[in-house]
Amino acid sequence: MMNSKVDRQRIIREIVTEGRIASQEELASILESRGIAVAQATLSRDIREMEISKHRDDRGFYYGFSGNARPQMPSRPSDGISDSIESIGFSGPLAVIKTRPGHANMVASIIDGGSVTESAGTIAGDDTILVVIREGFSRDDLVASLSRLFRRIGSKRIN
Repeated sequence: MMNSKVDRQRIIREIVTEGRIASQEELASILESRGIAVAQATLSRDIREMEISKHRDDRGFYYGFSGNARPQMPSRPSDGISDSIESIGFSGPLAVIKTRPGHANMVASIIDGGSVTESAGTIAGDDTILVVIREGFSRDDLVASLSRLFRRIGSKRIN
């Protein structure tokens, strides 16, 4: 279960940005499928604080960001996101990052959007991320680059 409001709101931002969400019930259901149980009052408060509102187009109603509110990721995620990572291990040109349940997609999205030139790409499940190390880069190069995004990742290296 998600322990941090910041983490929960980051996931909500990702869901609303990437998909077409028609109701709070649908959003709550998606959160629950990612291991995040949230009360309706808490979800309403998150929506209000994040300046998410209902919009309408020819396909119907959907949630989106209001006016000047832009879904932004910080240049360096908070310690809360770094704490989502439990370990990083390697096998050949592959890195396997283990996360807390439900956090892998969020962490992979940060890696993919974080100018990690050592990564050719990521594949994320619920709690595991596969990172393909680009040819010409070492494991140490990848860990050094990830350290700019996630504090203490070097201490979570298992091989």
